[in-house]
This record gives sequence, C-alpha cells and structure tokens, in this order.
Amino acid sequence: MTVEQAVQTIAKRGFTDRQDRFLVLVARHSGVCVMRQYSSFAGIVFGEKTRKFFAKLVRLGFVSTYDCAHNRGRVYHVRHRAIYEAIGEPDSRLRRPPGVPRALERLMLLDAILQNPESIWMSSATEKLGYLASRGISADDAPHLSIRQGDQRRVRYFPDRLPVGVHPSGHVVFVYLHADPMHDEFRDFLQRHAPLLERLPAWTIRIVVPAHLEGAVQDLQKVAWGQLASPLREPILTELRWYFEHRASGSSDLSAADQTRFARCERAFPTDRYVVLYRCWRQDGERVLATASSPVVGKAMESGAGKIEPLLLPHAYSHLAPMAGVA
Repeated sequence: MTVEQAVQTIAKRGFTDRQDRFLVLVARHSGVCVMRQYSSFAGIVFGEKTRKFFAKLVRLGFVSTYDCAHNRGRVYHVRHRAIYEAIGEPDSRLRRPPGVPRALERLMLLDAILQNPESIWMSSATEKLGYLASRGISADDAPHLSIRQGDQRRVRYFPDRLPVGVHPSGHVVFVYLHADPMHDEFRDFLQRHAPLLERLPAWTIRIVVPAHLEGAVQDLQKVAWGQLASPLREPILTELRWYFEHRASGSSDLSAADQTRFARCERAFPTDRYVVLYRCWRQDGERVLATASSPVVGKAMESGAGKIEPLLLPHAYSHLAPMAGVA
C-alpha cells in the first residue's frame, strides 16, 4: 500500500487531500497528534479550519480525545480501523491507546518529522528493508536484534521503531529520540546502525531532544563521535576479542597467567562503549569487532558525508503529561 493509495482510500470518507495526507502521516508514525501539528503540516495559521477538522474527526469517531488537567491541552489518538486499513496496517500497534510517556514521545517524533517535510519518511521495517534492497544493501547490514526461542533464532529488523527519512538528494536521516535520560540507549542505537552507515554514501543521525533536556545535546554528540569515529586498533582489538571470548565461556578454568590477563582486561574495558560492544558481539560475533575497527564511518564524519545533528524541539510537552483520560 503506497501513500498515494492510502490517501485516495481515506478521501472517500469526505476529507480534503491535505487532511487525508495528515491522517496517513499520523497513522504511519505516531498514532497521536495535537491540533497545532495539523496547522504546521498544512502551512496554515491555527484557527477555525483546524478546529473544524478535528471536530469532524471526533464526530465521526475517527479519534479518541485525551483531555489534560485544567484544560491545558488535548491529545487526539487516531484509532479508527478504516484509516489503518487504508495504510495496509489494520492491526498496527499505534491503534492501541498509548500510556502517557509513550504518547508524549510519539508527539515529539511527529514534530521531528514535521520539521523536515521535504523528506520521505519510512515507518515499517518492511518499507525500510525494501529501500535498502533498492540501493543494493543486504538486510544483513540493517540494524537488528536476534531473539532466541529454544533452538530457533528470530531476527527483528529496525527494532527501535523510529522513522527513517530520505531526502530528495538521497541523503538518509536516522532519528533518535532522547526523551528520557533514565532509559538512554543511544550507544546501542549507534552500534546497531554502524554496519549500515558504512554502506551509505551520505547519512545523518538526528538526535531529537525536547527543550528541557537541551543540556544533554553536547554529551550525546561526544558519545556518537567516541562510538563511531574512534576505530579500535591493535593490540586493543586482539585483547578485546580474547576478553570477550573468555568472558562468554567463563573464566573459572583459566590458568594463573590468563586469570591475571582477564583481570587486566576487566580493568581496561569497563566503559559503556565496551559494555555495548560485548552485548552486540554476543549476538553477531566477529562482525561487530570488524565494524568497530573500521575507519569508514569515522572518515565519513570527518568529511561531512556523515553527520551527527541535534534537533531541539521548539514546543513544550509537560503540560500534556497529566492527561485526565479518554473522553
């Protein structure tokens, strides 16, 4: 199901082309929205047209409304099955009512997309893998997680479920949302994407940050440079490989000399970078170390073909947090 087909399907419900496209955008990427986001998408001043559109959505049962305390705001959850059938995802997880933290994160992601209307934004893993295949890039290079169920191994591609944009120039944009400092998975995100970044001629990792976390931007950029632009070299690579192998198999049977070496490695590799590398190495083996020792991504960042960009969201979200319930 293409975007154009989805728009034509929703048009039969009596909405304008602009309204159809906004509903498709929300259904594909966030499931929730606020009225100002439609005004921004449509390029119009917030006013009567926007209010009438959302009043119609409520009247027809296309959305549920989450009213915030003291009438400080209203979040709209696009939940009607017909809209998700139109985009080919009738059982989309976005149809389920989100909890408050997740709803706010989805609003932030939608704002990030609206900041770059010229790009084509992909949502599903199938769509993203299809794009990579069209560029001659194997699914093996895509970010993934391996899930073992007994003797079977199941692979989830693009497990972060974050939008990926393609600029008309071919530049690929990967979005990372830093909305909760207590659940910082930025290093895992970077490591999962590193093999793919090696294959792309031009890319950007866009770190989306709400205004109240502006102070984290500089640290996140430093993490990205340290993780991606500092390739491991010998003899560190050899020691790290030896350490990972014996850490995975257990160190109890080591000789006295190797016990000393193992203890030295524990002291040498305690940082978050090596913790993430070990976790990924347990999943993908030697390839993780090959990527971590490759200079390709670092050179791209130095030349400007690869970029780490912050996107500080201009809107406030805290007033939406105390949502009173579903009307």
